[in-house]
Amino acid sequence: MNNIGIRDVARLAGVSESTVSKVLKNYPNISEKTRKKVMQVIKETGYIPNAIASNLSSKAKNRIALYIYINDKFQQIDEINMLYLMGAFDVARKLNLELITVFHDSIDHLSKEEYAAYFMSRSVDVIVVFGLNKEDEKIHYLMNNSNFKFVVIDAPIKNDNISTLYINHTEGQYEVASRIVRNNDRVLYLAGKENGYVTDMRMEGIKKLAEERNCILDIEYGDFSEQKAYDIVRKAGENYDDIVCASDLMAIGAKKALGNDSEVRVSGFDGIRLMGYVGEDVITCRQDFYQIGRHALFEADSLKNGKETNEIIVPYEITKIKYKDIIS
Repeated sequence: MNNIGIRDVARLAGVSESTVSKVLKNYPNISEKTRKKVMQVIKETGYIPNAIASNLSSKAKNRIALYIYINDKFQQIDEINMLYLMGAFDVARKLNLELITVFHDSIDHLSKEEYAAYFMSRSVDVIVVFGLNKEDEKIHYLMNNSNFKFVVIDAPIKNDNISTLYINHTEGQYEVASRIVRNNDRVLYLAGKENGYVTDMRMEGIKKLAEERNCILDIEYGDFSEQKAYDIVRKAGENYDDIVCASDLMAIGAKKALGNDSEVRVSGFDGIRLMGYVGEDVITCRQDFYQIGRHALFEADSLKNGKETNEIIVPYEITKIKYKDIIS
């Protein structure tokens, strides 16, 4: 910790100490101009309030934050986030860790500098990020802050402060698609979100397969949306031999758009339970999200105890989700 105090911050920002305190506590009656000025000084000086500093040394010992993205509209794909959390909380109980769950949308209104103050004020020094995307500038800014350690899920980023944990998405996409794609096929690939790390990794897999099997490959971004996949396939799905989907939800949309009599082959990705209700002819790459949540917490605890960061590759399974398995 440095020796900068609130009086120094106030002097450098040209405001009163009470104004600095109000900015840190996110009072609404502070102008945006003043807020930015104070936060800039805090950023440049590395100031940490006394109360926060003492909390960091005492309470942070057993406290970890889970940072998670929730869709603005409920979808069945949210099953994934729930499994992440269930796995994480299971390990937290075993290791006597206190977890703080932070939803992206709940703090997205804060500035980059305020993100740091937010987590510090909650005595957090290790953050687990589920589903990091390339456009979240605030978390990326925080990842460059030496006050924090990170475990990121599904983003191949590793350095002295960041551990990464994911399945081999490139290999998984290649393998699941190879079960339905034949030589010289016309293939429609429904990719995820353009800003996603998993989108890039999975796209590498389908491109490699299409090149090896001399396929005609068309790529559309389905944004992991059942509705968008349905609309895309409804218009042009029958022009293809295979529709390879970067998520099960999109595979469900594609199957519904094609209808029961279609001969177009479809594959999914993720292994969500909902696939068990749409028939057993759609193969998928199943991830164990519960176990991923558990692995993430064990790694976060390791970082909290001063261990080195890691790149952790967890297994996947190429399978079909059967109805009898999800109801048993």
